[in-house]
Amino acid sequence: MTLESVFFRLVLAVLLGAIIGVERQWHHKIAGLKTHALVTTGAAAFAVLSQLGLGPGGSPVQIAAGVVTGIGFIGGGVIMRRGASVQGINTAATLWAAGGLGLALGGGHYGVASALLAAMLLAEIPLRSLALWIDRRSGPARTLDPYRLLVDFEPSAEEDVRAALARASSAQGILFAEHGETRDAAGLVLLELRLRVPSARPGALRAVGASLAAHPGVKRTEWTRCPDDEHE
Repeated sequence: MTLESVFFRLVLAVLLGAIIGVERQWHHKIAGLKTHALVTTGAAAFAVLSQLGLGPGGSPVQIAAGVVTGIGFIGGGVIMRRGASVQGINTAATLWAAGGLGLALGGGHYGVASALLAAMLLAEIPLRSLALWIDRRSGPARTLDPYRLLVDFEPSAEEDVRAALARASSAQGILFAEHGETRDAAGLVLLELRLRVPSARPGALRAVGASLAAHPGVKRTEWTRCPDDEHE
């Protein structure tokens, strides 16, 4: 591989990476034009080095796998959780794809790189508009409030209790995240559930509690609101 070929591939990686980063920069994302250009160029550089050779153990496949793993760490750094929302996933995915673009350029696969660039631009621009159009017509996003539900019942009522919980999940829109189950010395079952209830339906959990309490063998139903960080 000549020096001119190496130079051409790296310059092309900078330019195409910058093209991908323009959309992220325009929307004021954490990883914008410079970050995408550097990711693409770095991936291209590793691909070039794998072809030039890095000693007897310099396998191109291993180097490419290392690039993918490294970009995964960078992508993880731009993902942030704020309350119930997660931000930065789209930027992380764009960085990951930019790494693939760089590997293709560094390997001299210009046709693959061109197709990947076109696919990424299609996903970033027209599909973004389509996603916004869908969001505007689908109404506000459903928010869910975290609760802890305790149900104390006799072992003979276990089937009825679990059936009532399954019905509540489908009818009331309640999401059951996890549960713990213990039995006391008297043989009663204590079921502890972590769940999320639609904010627009504050009476949903009350209805579930009343439904459970109506079953023979159920001794107690109790629920409390949980801080968000207990579910993170």
